[in-house]
Amino acid sequence: MVSAGVYVFDLDGTLVDSVEAHMAAWLEALRALGVNKSWDEVRPLMGLPAHDIARALLPERAGELAALKNKLFLEKYLPLVRAYGDAEVLRLLPRPIAVVTSSSGHVARRVLVAVGLAPHVDLVLGGDEVPRGKPAPDPLYLVSQRLGVDTRDMVVVGDSDYDMEMAQAAGAAAVCIARKTPCRKAQHVIHTLHELLELPVKIFKNPPYETRGP
Repeated sequence: MVSAGVYVFDLDGTLVDSVEAHMAAWLEALRALGVNKSWDEVRPLMGLPAHDIARALLPERAGELAALKNKLFLEKYLPLVRAYGDAEVLRLLPRPIAVVTSSSGHVARRVLVAVGLAPHVDLVLGGDEVPRGKPAPDPLYLVSQRLGVDTRDMVVVGDSDYDMEMAQAAGAAAVCIARKTPCRKAQHVIHTLHELLELPVKIFKNPPYETRGP
C-alpha cells in the first residue's frame, strides 16, 4: 500500500471538451437505426456507461447502437475533440494518475492519444471494462487493485454527480470541476484544474507525493 494520494479523473467534460461530439454521434446512430430522439432526451444520460445509455435509448438493439455510435464518434467526431487548456495540470501532479470514464475503453484511449494527454496517464478504465460503471464504485475498486492504492487515498475529479456518487461510495474525495454541468453532490468544487495544486493536503487520508515540476 502506498501512502500517497492518487488522482482519478473523469474524461469527457473534465479533461476534454467532447460531450457535444458524443451527443452528436449518439443522435446520428439513432437516426441510422430509424429512431429520432431529441438532444434533451439524450443529454441527461451523458456520464453513464455507453452500454447503459444504449439500453436506455434502444433496449432491443442496444449492442448494435453502442457499436455504431462508437464507430461514428471515432471516424467522424473525434477530430472535433480538444483537451481543455487546464488539462496541462496532469504533468504537474504526482503519479500514478488514472482516468475512469463511462466511454468505452478503446474510445477513451484513442481520445487521450488524439489530444496529447496519453503520456500523462498511467491507467485508463472504460465503462465496458468494469462489472458496473458509474455511479457504482466498482471502477475505483479496480483502480485500487491495479495501482495498489486504498480508495480512501484517491481524489476523484469529475464534472457530474455520477462521478461524485462513485467517489463517495468508495470513500474517495469527490472534487467537481464546474464547467457546464453543476454538481450537487461534490465535497469540493473547483473552477479550473489548476486549483488541484492548491487543494489542502487534508483531502487525502495520507499526504500525496510532492508536486512534480514541468
